[in-house]
Amino acid sequence: MFLKLFLVMVLLSYLALMSLILGHRFLPSARNTVPLPRKDTAFDGSTELIVELENVGKSFDYPVLKGVSFKLRQGETLGVLGKSGSGKSVTLKLIAGLLKPDVGRILFHGKDITGMNERELLELRKRVSYVFQGGAVFDFLNVGENIAYPLRERGMKDEKKIKERVDYLLAAVELGNMGDLQKPELSIGAKKQVAIARAIANDPEVILYDEPTTGIDPLVKKSVNRLIRKLNEQEHLTSIVVTHDLKCIEMVADRIIMLKDGVIHFEGDQEAFHSSPDPYIQAFIAGKRFDEDRRQDPEVRIQESEDQRQETGDRRDQNRE
Repeated sequence: MFLKLFLVMVLLSYLALMSLILGHRFLPSARNTVPLPRKDTAFDGSTELIVELENVGKSFDYPVLKGVSFKLRQGETLGVLGKSGSGKSVTLKLIAGLLKPDVGRILFHGKDITGMNERELLELRKRVSYVFQGGAVFDFLNVGENIAYPLRERGMKDEKKIKERVDYLLAAVELGNMGDLQKPELSIGAKKQVAIARAIANDPEVILYDEPTTGIDPLVKKSVNRLIRKLNEQEHLTSIVVTHDLKCIEMVADRIIMLKDGVIHFEGDQEAFHSSPDPYIQAFIAGKRFDEDRRQDPEVRIQESEDQRQETGDRRDQNRE
């Protein structure tokens, strides 16, 4: 009797040990379970460096970035402002390894990614998610399958856990029971929400948002901005939000950099940005074109010439009188 009991206990111990070993080898990481595991550190200005750009330059037909340097710390949300063509989206693509800089270094946890091969970059992109400007929602998958896609790509097999994860993420981005909808049934704002849910599915360390409020109406913009801020705080995410939408930056960013002419024109917090006496920044805040930009605009130059001719003519008429 005791021998049988002893053998049963040995067998159960063996099965438990094998389950533990197999679980670690073949089952998905705890990072993929529901809900998201909480990252312990929120941004306080002194936490670990995640991303560093050192004198990064990139040119296409003309120089886009000319020696850009900045740092992103764990738990921080960095807002990147600038007019169209200032290099905001290029900066994100460089950090994600989708482009390579012509000069300079990009460090992720202190490791230079600029020399990585494609296999190494694929591993990087599991830790750095990208929310594209248009959302990039797959039209051949419904909402739920879109969100589940990165989980399956990472090797998650447990359908119950996948469904739980997707349901959790749908609730997190406030899409409720919309998992069965197809892309044509979604509004532009809903597509952005699906893209955000998919981006955080694998619990990445960094999320890169490229113009998250472009093309949506003011009410939906406010909702998306609120959602980004809520998820950043709730899930302790580290993020870079690229936009020309000042309201978006005001709602989500801990710190701001502004790009102008390929370099960082401003770096600081919200208060320093809004109180800056810099005329370019004040024109941006007011939604006006800076005088320097106006002089470079051919239509403005033509109009100014016409105004000057008109003023000269008026003076001549007054002198004749």
